[in-house]
Amino acid sequence: MSERRKATPILAACLAGLVLAGAAGGPRANEATAESDATTDMVRLSLPQAQALAQQALRTGQPRTAYELTEGLITANPENGHAHFLRAHALGQMKDYKTGRQSAARAYRVANTDVQRFEAAKLAAELSFADDSYSVSQLWLRRAVHYAPNEELRSQYVKAFRNVRRTNPLRFELQFSINPSDNVNNGSNSPYNLIEGSPLVGTLSPSAQAISGVVARTDMRGSYRVQQSKRHETHITGRLHSREVRFNDPVPGISGSDISSLRLQLGVSHLWAPSKSGYWSFDINGGRTWYGRSPYYDFAGVGVRRMQKLSDTLNLSLGVHVEEQFDKVAPITDATVYSAFAGLSYALSTGGELGAQLQFRDVDSDGRNRASQQWSVVATYTLGREIGPAQVSVSVGHSTLDYEQYWVLLPVAGGRTDESWFGGVTAAFNDYSYMGFVPVVSVNAEKSRSNISRFDVDQTAVSFGIRSEF
Repeated sequence: MSERRKATPILAACLAGLVLAGAAGGPRANEATAESDATTDMVRLSLPQAQALAQQALRTGQPRTAYELTEGLITANPENGHAHFLRAHALGQMKDYKTGRQSAARAYRVANTDVQRFEAAKLAAELSFADDSYSVSQLWLRRAVHYAPNEELRSQYVKAFRNVRRTNPLRFELQFSINPSDNVNNGSNSPYNLIEGSPLVGTLSPSAQAISGVVARTDMRGSYRVQQSKRHETHITGRLHSREVRFNDPVPGISGSDISSLRLQLGVSHLWAPSKSGYWSFDINGGRTWYGRSPYYDFAGVGVRRMQKLSDTLNLSLGVHVEEQFDKVAPITDATVYSAFAGLSYALSTGGELGAQLQFRDVDSDGRNRASQQWSVVATYTLGREIGPAQVSVSVGHSTLDYEQYWVLLPVAGGRTDESWFGGVTAAFNDYSYMGFVPVVSVNAEKSRSNISRFDVDQTAVSFGIRSEF
Protein backbone atom coordinates (compact mmCIF):
# COMPACT_ATOMS: atom_id res chain seq x y z
CA MET A 1 0.00 0.00 0.00
CA SER A 2 1.34 3.50 -0.91
CA GLU A 3 2.12 6.10 1.74
CA ARG A 4 -0.64 8.30 0.37
CA ARG A 5 -3.23 5.51 0.70
CA LYS A 6 -2.10 4.86 4.25
CA ALA A 7 -2.48 8.54 5.15
CA THR A 8 -5.95 8.95 3.68
CA PRO A 9 -8.05 7.13 6.37
CA ILE A 10 -6.08 8.84 9.14
CA LEU A 11 -6.65 12.20 7.46
CA ALA A 12 -10.33 11.44 6.94
CA ALA A 13 -10.82 10.56 10.58
CA CYS A 14 -9.09 13.74 11.68
CA LEU A 15 -11.16 15.85 9.30
CA ALA A 16 -14.38 14.21 10.42
CA GLY A 17 -13.72 15.32 13.97
CA LEU A 18 -13.00 18.86 12.79
CA VAL A 19 -16.17 19.00 10.69
CA LEU A 20 -18.29 17.80 13.60
CA ALA A 21 -16.65 20.30 15.91
CA GLY A 22 -17.04 23.12 13.41
CA ALA A 23 -20.66 22.28 12.63
CA ALA A 24 -21.68 22.08 16.28
CA GLY A 25 -22.40 25.25 18.14
CA GLY A 26 -23.43 26.72 21.49
CA PRO A 27 -24.07 24.40 24.40
CA ARG A 28 -24.04 21.27 22.21
CA ALA A 29 -20.33 21.59 21.34
CA ASN A 30 -19.10 19.32 24.16
CA GLU A 31 -21.74 16.73 23.39
CA ALA A 32 -20.77 16.71 19.70
CA THR A 33 -17.12 16.33 20.62
CA ALA A 34 -17.85 13.36 22.84
CA GLU A 35 -19.93 11.73 20.12
CA SER A 36 -17.15 12.26 17.61
CA ASP A 37 -14.74 10.27 19.79
CA ALA A 38 -17.07 7.32 19.51
CA THR A 39 -17.83 7.63 15.81
CA THR A 40 -14.47 8.70 14.39
CA ASP A 41 -13.67 5.22 13.14
CA MET A 42 -17.04 5.09 11.33
CA VAL A 43 -16.63 8.35 9.35
CA ARG A 44 -14.60 8.53 6.17
CA LEU A 45 -14.16 11.59 3.90
CA SER A 46 -12.53 11.69 0.51
CA LEU A 47 -10.09 14.50 -0.21
CA PRO A 48 -12.57 16.26 -2.57
CA GLN A 49 -15.20 16.11 0.18
CA ALA A 50 -12.76 17.63 2.68
CA GLN A 51 -11.90 20.33 0.18
CA ALA A 52 -15.59 21.09 -0.34
CA LEU A 53 -16.07 21.31 3.42
CA ALA A 54 -13.21 23.81 3.66
CA GLN A 55 -14.89 25.95 1.02
CA GLN A 56 -18.19 25.72 2.89
CA ALA A 57 -16.44 26.75 6.11
CA LEU A 58 -15.09 29.88 4.42
CA ARG A 59 -18.52 30.76 3.05
CA THR A 60 -20.09 30.42 6.49
CA GLY A 61 -17.46 32.50 8.27
CA GLN A 62 -15.48 29.68 9.91
CA PRO A 63 -11.89 30.45 8.78
CA ARG A 64 -10.34 28.48 11.66
CA THR A 65 -12.18 25.32 10.61
CA ALA A 66 -11.22 25.92 6.98
CA TYR A 67 -7.59 26.42 7.98
CA GLU A 68 -7.50 23.16 9.98
CA LEU A 69 -9.07 21.26 7.07
CA THR A 70 -6.43 22.58 4.70
CA GLU A 71 -3.73 21.42 7.14
CA GLY A 72 -4.79 17.84 6.49
CA LEU A 73 -5.20 18.36 2.76
CA ILE A 74 -1.69 19.80 2.42
CA THR A 75 -0.23 17.02 4.58
CA ALA A 76 -1.75 14.49 2.18
CA ASN A 77 -0.53 16.40 -0.91
CA PRO A 78 1.88 19.35 -0.50
CA GLU A 79 1.33 20.22 -4.19
CA ASN A 80 -2.42 20.72 -3.75
CA GLY A 81 -2.68 24.26 -5.08
CA HIS A 82 -6.39 24.59 -4.27
CA ALA A 83 -5.70 23.71 -0.63
CA HIS A 84 -2.99 26.39 -0.43
CA PHE A 85 -5.44 28.82 -2.06
CA LEU A 86 -8.16 28.01 0.51
CA ARG A 87 -5.64 28.31 3.34
CA ALA A 88 -4.66 31.79 2.07
CA HIS A 89 -8.35 32.81 2.12
CA ALA A 90 -8.74 31.44 5.65
CA LEU A 91 -5.67 33.30 6.89
CA GLY A 92 -6.94 36.47 5.25
CA GLN A 93 -10.26 36.16 7.10
CA MET A 94 -8.25 35.69 10.30
CA LYS A 95 -6.29 38.85 9.41
CA ASP A 96 -2.98 37.01 9.22
CA TYR A 97 -2.24 38.72 5.93
CA LYS A 98 1.49 38.05 5.70
CA THR A 99 1.19 34.28 6.20
CA GLY A 100 -1.85 34.30 3.92
CA ARG A 101 0.20 35.92 1.16
CA GLN A 102 2.82 33.19 1.57
CA SER A 103 0.12 30.55 1.10
CA ALA A 104 -1.22 32.37 -1.97
CA ALA A 105 2.33 32.50 -3.34
CA ARG A 106 2.61 28.75 -2.83
CA ALA A 107 -0.67 28.26 -4.69
CA TYR A 108 0.73 30.38 -7.52
CA ARG A 109 3.92 28.31 -7.73
CA VAL A 110 2.15 24.94 -7.91
CA ALA A 111 -0.70 26.14 -10.19
CA ASN A 112 -1.30 24.09 -13.33
CA THR A 113 -3.26 26.60 -15.42
CA ASP A 114 -3.11 30.31 -16.20
CA VAL A 115 -6.52 30.83 -14.59
CA GLN A 116 -5.21 29.30 -11.35
CA ARG A 117 -2.14 31.54 -11.52
CA PHE A 118 -4.37 34.57 -12.08
CA GLU A 119 -6.59 33.74 -9.08
CA ALA A 120 -3.58 33.09 -6.82
CA ALA A 121 -1.78 36.27 -7.91
CA LYS A 122 -4.94 38.32 -7.41
CA LEU A 123 -5.37 36.95 -3.89
CA ALA A 124 -1.71 37.53 -3.03
CA ALA A 125 -2.06 41.14 -4.22
CA GLU A 126 -5.15 41.70 -2.06
CA LEU A 127 -3.50 40.22 1.04
CA SER A 128 -0.33 42.25 0.46
CA PHE A 129 -2.37 45.44 0.18
CA ALA A 130 -4.26 44.58 3.38
CA ASP A 131 -0.84 44.13 5.06
CA ASP A 132 0.24 47.61 3.82
CA SER A 133 2.91 45.92 1.65
CA TYR A 134 2.12 48.09 -1.37
CA SER A 135 5.24 47.35 -3.41
CA VAL A 136 4.69 43.60 -3.01
CA SER A 137 1.05 44.10 -3.97
CA GLN A 138 2.17 45.86 -7.16
CA LEU A 139 4.39 42.90 -8.06
CA TRP A 140 1.52 40.46 -7.64
CA LEU A 141 -0.83 42.72 -9.59
CA ARG A 142 1.63 42.65 -12.49
CA ARG A 143 1.42 38.85 -12.38
CA ALA A 144 -2.37 39.00 -12.26
CA VAL A 145 -2.38 41.29 -15.29
CA HIS A 146 -0.10 38.88 -17.16
CA TYR A 147 -2.36 35.87 -16.55
CA ALA A 148 -5.73 37.65 -16.80
CA PRO A 149 -8.05 35.41 -18.86
CA ASN A 150 -9.56 38.26 -20.91
CA GLU A 151 -9.01 41.93 -21.80
CA GLU A 152 -11.76 43.17 -19.50
CA LEU A 153 -10.11 41.63 -16.43
CA ARG A 154 -6.68 42.71 -17.65
CA SER A 155 -7.84 46.34 -17.87
CA GLN A 156 -9.45 46.04 -14.44
CA TYR A 157 -6.20 44.95 -12.83
CA VAL A 158 -4.10 47.48 -14.71
CA LYS A 159 -6.37 50.08 -13.10
CA ALA A 160 -5.92 48.37 -9.73
CA PHE A 161 -2.15 48.52 -10.18
CA ARG A 162 -2.33 52.26 -10.80
CA ASN A 163 -4.50 52.77 -7.75
CA VAL A 164 -2.03 50.89 -5.54
CA ARG A 165 0.87 52.85 -7.05
CA ARG A 166 -0.86 56.09 -6.08
CA THR A 167 -1.31 54.77 -2.55
CA ASN A 168 2.25 53.50 -2.24
CA PRO A 169 4.62 56.16 -0.84
CA LEU A 170 7.57 54.30 -2.39
CA ARG A 171 8.04 54.33 -6.14
CA PHE A 172 10.68 52.90 -8.48
CA GLU A 173 11.20 53.29 -12.20
CA LEU A 174 13.77 51.38 -14.24
CA GLN A 175 14.78 51.79 -17.87
CA PHE A 176 17.44 49.71 -19.55
CA SER A 177 18.67 49.55 -23.13
CA ILE A 178 21.45 48.10 -25.26
CA ASN A 179 22.55 50.37 -28.11
CA PRO A 180 24.80 49.10 -30.91
CA SER A 181 26.19 52.19 -32.66
CA ASP A 182 28.69 53.13 -35.35
CA ASN A 183 29.80 56.11 -33.23
CA VAL A 184 29.80 55.49 -29.47
CA ASN A 185 32.27 58.31 -28.74
CA ASN A 186 30.66 61.12 -30.75
CA GLY A 187 33.78 61.08 -32.92
CA SER A 188 34.49 62.81 -36.19
CA ASN A 189 33.51 61.30 -39.53
CA SER A 190 36.88 62.32 -40.97
CA PRO A 191 40.54 61.77 -39.97
CA TYR A 192 41.29 65.44 -40.75
CA ASN A 193 40.72 68.42 -38.49
CA LEU A 194 39.73 71.35 -40.67
CA ILE A 195 38.89 74.80 -39.34
CA GLU A 196 36.74 76.79 -41.76
CA GLY A 197 38.01 74.38 -44.44
CA SER A 198 41.70 74.95 -43.70
CA PRO A 199 43.94 72.04 -42.53
CA LEU A 200 45.75 74.12 -39.89
CA VAL A 201 45.83 71.41 -37.23
CA GLY A 202 46.36 68.21 -39.21
CA THR A 203 44.97 64.73 -38.61
CA LEU A 204 42.92 63.45 -35.72
CA SER A 205 43.95 60.61 -33.43
CA PRO A 206 42.00 57.33 -33.68
CA SER A 207 40.28 58.13 -30.36
CA ALA A 208 38.85 61.36 -31.83
CA GLN A 209 37.35 59.59 -34.82
CA ALA A 210 34.10 57.63 -34.85
CA ILE A 211 34.40 54.32 -32.98
CA SER A 212 31.83 51.55 -33.35
CA GLY A 213 30.67 49.62 -30.32
CA VAL A 214 27.83 49.06 -27.87
CA VAL A 215 26.41 51.38 -25.23
CA ALA A 216 24.43 49.98 -22.27
CA ARG A 217 22.24 52.55 -20.53
CA THR A 218 20.59 52.07 -17.15
CA ASP A 219 18.33 54.70 -15.59
CA MET A 220 16.96 53.97 -12.11
CA ARG A 221 14.71 56.47 -10.34
CA GLY A 222 13.12 56.23 -6.95
CA SER A 223 11.07 58.43 -4.65
CA TYR A 224 9.47 58.22 -1.23
CA ARG A 225 6.48 60.36 -0.29
CA VAL A 226 7.00 61.95 3.11
CA GLN A 227 4.03 64.35 3.11
CA GLN A 228 0.65 64.44 1.41
CA SER A 229 -2.46 66.60 1.58
CA LYS A 230 -5.28 67.43 -0.80
CA ARG A 231 -3.13 69.72 -2.97
CA HIS A 232 0.45 69.09 -1.84
CA GLU A 233 2.96 66.25 -1.91
CA THR A 234 6.62 66.11 -0.89
CA HIS A 235 9.00 63.38 -2.02
CA ILE A 236 12.58 62.38 -1.30
CA THR A 237 14.02 61.50 -4.71
CA GLY A 238 17.02 59.62 -6.06
CA ARG A 239 18.40 58.74 -9.46
CA LEU A 240 21.25 56.60 -10.79
CA HIS A 241 22.10 56.90 -14.48
CA SER A 242 24.92 54.92 -16.05
CA ARG A 243 26.34 54.73 -19.57
CA GLU A 244 28.70 51.82 -20.11
CA VAL A 245 30.64 51.67 -23.39
CA ARG A 246 32.36 48.76 -25.11
CA PHE A 247 34.25 49.00 -28.41
CA ASN A 248 33.87 46.42 -31.16
CA ASP A 249 37.63 46.54 -31.82
CA PRO A 250 40.62 47.77 -29.80
CA VAL A 251 41.50 51.45 -30.29
CA PRO A 252 45.00 52.77 -29.46
CA GLY A 253 45.12 55.02 -26.43
CA ILE A 254 41.52 54.60 -25.31
CA SER A 255 39.06 52.02 -23.99
CA GLY A 256 35.33 51.93 -23.52
CA SER A 257 35.62 52.52 -19.79
CA ASP A 258 37.49 55.79 -20.49
CA ILE A 259 34.30 57.31 -21.93
CA SER A 260 31.78 55.54 -19.65
CA SER A 261 29.91 57.72 -17.19
CA LEU A 262 27.82 57.53 -14.04
CA ARG A 263 25.58 60.13 -12.40
CA LEU A 264 24.22 59.80 -8.85
CA GLN A 265 21.59 62.27 -7.65
CA LEU A 266 19.57 62.84 -4.47
CA GLY A 267 16.97 65.51 -3.90
CA VAL A 268 13.61 66.75 -2.68
CA SER A 269 10.57 67.37 -4.88
CA HIS A 270 7.39 69.20 -3.90
CA LEU A 271 4.20 69.06 -5.97
CA TRP A 272 1.46 71.66 -5.69
CA ALA A 273 -1.83 71.21 -7.53
CA PRO A 274 -3.84 74.43 -7.16
CA SER A 275 -6.52 72.99 -9.47
CA LYS A 276 -7.45 69.77 -11.23
CA SER A 277 -6.20 71.16 -14.53
CA GLY A 278 -2.52 71.44 -13.63
CA TYR A 279 0.26 71.38 -11.08
CA TRP A 280 3.61 72.90 -10.16
CA SER A 281 6.76 70.94 -9.33
CA PHE A 282 9.65 72.41 -7.31
CA ASP A 283 12.89 70.44 -7.18
CA ILE A 284 16.18 70.66 -5.29
CA ASN A 285 18.89 68.11 -5.99
CA GLY A 286 22.60 67.45 -5.82
CA GLY A 287 25.11 64.72 -6.48
CA ARG A 288 28.20 63.65 -8.37
CA THR A 289 29.14 62.64 -11.91
CA TRP A 290 31.92 60.21 -12.76
CA TYR A 291 33.60 60.00 -16.16
CA GLY A 292 36.13 57.35 -17.10
CA ARG A 293 35.73 55.79 -13.61
CA SER A 294 37.02 59.01 -11.96
CA PRO A 295 35.05 61.81 -10.25
CA TYR A 296 34.26 64.47 -12.85
CA TYR A 297 32.19 67.12 -11.06
CA ASP A 298 29.81 67.62 -8.14
CA PHE A 299 26.56 69.47 -8.76
CA ALA A 300 23.66 71.16 -7.01
CA GLY A 301 20.55 72.47 -8.72
CA VAL A 302 17.04 73.86 -8.39
CA GLY A 303 14.18 73.68 -10.85
CA VAL A 304 10.54 74.59 -11.40
CA ARG A 305 8.09 72.91 -13.77
CA ARG A 306 4.50 73.67 -14.70
CA MET A 307 2.08 71.17 -16.26
CA GLN A 308 -1.21 72.66 -17.46
CA LYS A 309 -4.20 71.09 -19.18
CA LEU A 310 -5.43 73.65 -21.71
CA SER A 311 -8.32 71.54 -23.02
CA ASP A 312 -9.44 67.92 -23.18
CA THR A 313 -6.89 67.29 -25.94
CA LEU A 314 -4.16 69.93 -25.44
CA ASN A 315 -1.53 70.05 -22.66
CA LEU A 316 1.23 72.56 -21.95
CA SER A 317 4.50 71.97 -20.08
CA LEU A 318 7.07 74.57 -19.02
CA GLY A 319 10.22 74.36 -16.95
CA VAL A 320 13.45 76.05 -15.89
CA HIS A 321 16.47 74.61 -14.08
CA VAL A 322 19.74 76.04 -12.75
CA GLU A 323 22.68 73.79 -11.87
CA GLU A 324 26.05 74.63 -10.35
CA GLN A 325 28.87 72.29 -11.38
CA PHE A 326 32.07 72.03 -9.35
CA ASP A 327 34.88 70.42 -11.33
CA LYS A 328 36.86 67.83 -9.35
CA VAL A 329 39.99 68.16 -11.52
CA ALA A 330 40.28 71.81 -12.58
CA PRO A 331 38.21 74.25 -10.49
CA ILE A 332 38.69 76.94 -13.15
CA THR A 333 36.23 74.99 -15.30
CA ASP A 334 33.41 75.25 -12.74
CA ALA A 335 30.19 76.13 -14.55
CA THR A 336 26.64 77.33 -14.09
CA VAL A 337 24.16 75.63 -16.40
CA TYR A 338 20.82 77.28 -17.16
CA SER A 339 18.18 75.25 -18.99
CA ALA A 340 14.56 75.78 -19.96
CA PHE A 341 11.90 74.08 -22.03
CA ALA A 342 8.37 74.62 -23.32
CA GLY A 343 6.24 71.87 -24.81
CA LEU A 344 2.80 71.11 -26.19
CA SER A 345 1.07 67.76 -26.68
CA TYR A 346 -2.15 67.22 -28.61
CA ALA A 347 -4.28 64.07 -28.45
CA LEU A 348 -5.69 63.15 -31.86
CA SER A 349 -9.17 61.72 -32.40
CA THR A 350 -7.54 58.66 -33.98
CA GLY A 351 -5.89 57.79 -30.67
CA GLY A 352 -2.47 59.13 -31.65
CA GLU A 353 -0.59 62.11 -30.26
CA LEU A 354 1.39 65.04 -31.60
CA GLY A 355 4.05 66.77 -29.55
CA ALA A 356 6.53 69.63 -29.89
CA GLN A 357 9.17 70.96 -27.52
CA LEU A 358 11.56 73.90 -27.55
CA GLN A 359 14.70 73.61 -25.40
CA PHE A 360 17.41 76.07 -24.37
CA ARG A 361 20.69 75.46 -22.55
CA ASP A 362 23.31 78.02 -21.52
CA VAL A 363 26.66 77.10 -19.92
CA ASP A 364 28.44 79.95 -18.14
CA SER A 365 32.08 79.19 -17.24
CA ASP A 366 35.55 80.71 -17.20
CA GLY A 367 36.99 77.39 -18.35
CA ARG A 368 38.38 77.10 -21.86
CA ASN A 369 35.90 75.64 -24.38
CA ARG A 370 33.16 75.45 -21.74
CA ALA A 371 30.85 78.46 -22.20
CA SER A 372 28.16 77.78 -24.82
CA GLN A 373 24.54 78.23 -25.83
CA GLN A 374 22.30 75.64 -27.41
CA TRP A 375 18.81 75.77 -28.91
CA SER A 376 16.87 72.63 -29.83
CA VAL A 377 13.42 71.89 -31.22
CA VAL A 378 11.88 68.41 -31.30
CA ALA A 379 8.62 67.20 -32.86
CA THR A 380 7.06 63.79 -32.10
CA TYR A 381 4.17 61.79 -33.50
CA THR A 382 2.69 58.63 -31.99
CA LEU A 383 0.43 56.65 -34.27
CA GLY A 384 -3.07 55.90 -33.04
CA ARG A 385 -3.04 52.33 -34.31
CA GLU A 386 -0.52 49.54 -34.38
CA ILE A 387 1.49 48.67 -37.47
CA GLY A 388 1.57 44.91 -37.35
CA PRO A 389 2.51 44.02 -33.75
CA ALA A 390 4.13 47.40 -33.03
CA GLN A 391 3.00 50.71 -31.55
CA VAL A 392 5.10 53.20 -33.52
CA SER A 393 6.27 56.73 -32.75
CA VAL A 394 8.59 58.98 -34.74
CA SER A 395 10.61 62.07 -33.84
CA VAL A 396 12.64 64.68 -35.70
CA GLY A 397 14.66 67.59 -34.39
CA HIS A 398 17.16 70.34 -35.04
CA SER A 399 19.81 71.84 -32.78
CA THR A 400 22.32 74.69 -32.91
CA LEU A 401 25.29 74.91 -30.55
CA ASP A 402 27.43 78.08 -30.30
CA TYR A 403 30.71 78.72 -28.49
CA GLU A 404 31.53 82.41 -28.56
CA GLN A 405 35.16 81.54 -27.84
CA TYR A 406 36.85 78.26 -28.78
CA TRP A 407 40.46 77.14 -28.83
CA VAL A 408 42.22 74.54 -30.97
CA LEU A 409 45.81 75.24 -29.99
CA LEU A 410 44.98 78.86 -30.86
CA PRO A 411 41.74 80.84 -30.60
CA VAL A 412 39.35 80.06 -33.47
CA ALA A 413 38.12 83.22 -35.18
CA GLY A 414 34.38 83.51 -34.65
CA GLY A 415 34.31 80.65 -32.12
CA ARG A 416 32.64 77.34 -32.87
CA THR A 417 29.20 76.69 -34.35
CA ASP A 418 27.58 73.26 -34.70
CA GLU A 419 24.29 72.48 -36.44
CA SER A 420 22.61 69.10 -36.01
CA TRP A 421 19.66 67.25 -37.48
CA PHE A 422 18.40 64.12 -35.78
CA GLY A 423 15.47 61.74 -35.84
CA GLY A 424 14.29 58.32 -34.80
CA VAL A 425 11.62 55.66 -35.00
CA THR A 426 10.54 53.69 -31.92
CA ALA A 427 8.44 50.52 -31.94
CA ALA A 428 6.90 49.11 -28.75
CA PHE A 429 5.65 45.52 -28.99
CA ASN A 430 2.75 45.49 -26.55
CA ASP A 431 1.57 42.05 -27.66
CA TYR A 432 4.75 40.58 -26.18
CA SER A 433 4.18 42.05 -22.73
CA TYR A 434 5.42 40.17 -19.68
CA MET A 435 4.03 41.38 -16.35
CA GLY A 436 3.41 44.76 -17.98
CA PHE A 437 6.91 45.15 -19.40
CA VAL A 438 7.23 45.37 -23.17
CA PRO A 439 10.22 45.16 -25.53
CA VAL A 440 11.10 48.37 -27.37
CA VAL A 441 13.28 48.83 -30.46
CA SER A 442 14.48 52.24 -31.64
CA VAL A 443 16.49 53.33 -34.66
CA ASN A 444 18.10 56.77 -34.37
CA ALA A 445 20.27 58.82 -36.69
CA GLU A 446 22.09 62.14 -36.29
CA LYS A 447 24.08 64.38 -38.60
CA SER A 448 26.10 67.30 -37.22
CA ARG A 449 28.15 69.85 -39.14
CA SER A 450 30.57 72.36 -37.63
CA ASN A 451 33.04 75.02 -38.73
CA ILE A 452 35.60 72.74 -36.98
CA SER A 453 35.56 69.40 -38.78
CA ARG A 454 36.41 67.51 -35.59
CA PHE A 455 32.74 67.97 -34.73
CA ASP A 456 31.35 66.82 -38.09
CA VAL A 457 29.55 63.76 -36.75
CA ASP A 458 27.41 61.11 -38.41
CA GLN A 459 25.82 58.53 -36.17
CA THR A 460 23.36 55.67 -36.51
CA ALA A 461 22.30 53.56 -33.55
CA VAL A 462 19.83 50.79 -32.80
CA SER A 463 18.45 50.51 -29.28
CA PHE A 464 16.92 47.42 -27.67
CA GLY A 465 15.18 48.15 -24.41
CA ILE A 466 12.35 47.34 -22.01
CA ARG A 467 9.76 49.70 -20.57
CA SER A 468 6.60 49.48 -18.52
CA GLU A 469 3.31 49.85 -20.38
CA PHE A 470 1.46 51.06 -17.27
